[in-house]
Amino acid sequence: MDKLPKPDHEYGYTPKQIKSLCRELGFTQKEFNRAFGVNTCAVGDNGELILYPRDVESALYKMGYKKLGKNHPWD
Repeated sequence: MDKLPKPDHEYGYTPKQIKSLCRELGFTQKEFNRAFGVNTCAVGDNGELILYPRDVESALYKMGYKKLGKNHPWD
């Protein structure tokens, strides 16, 4: 994977996309959640959590995927 896919929701990534990303990159949801930490999220019309792209990029950066992620220490 050379770059992150476009988010499905206007505000960011859906849980389905995060699960797919984990599978494709070969890490567990638990590992991603640990790197993601505690962040604000949006809630979609159907009640699912939407993860903001900057926070997903930061988590991937922390996990060593520097090509896909960016360091956003303060957002």
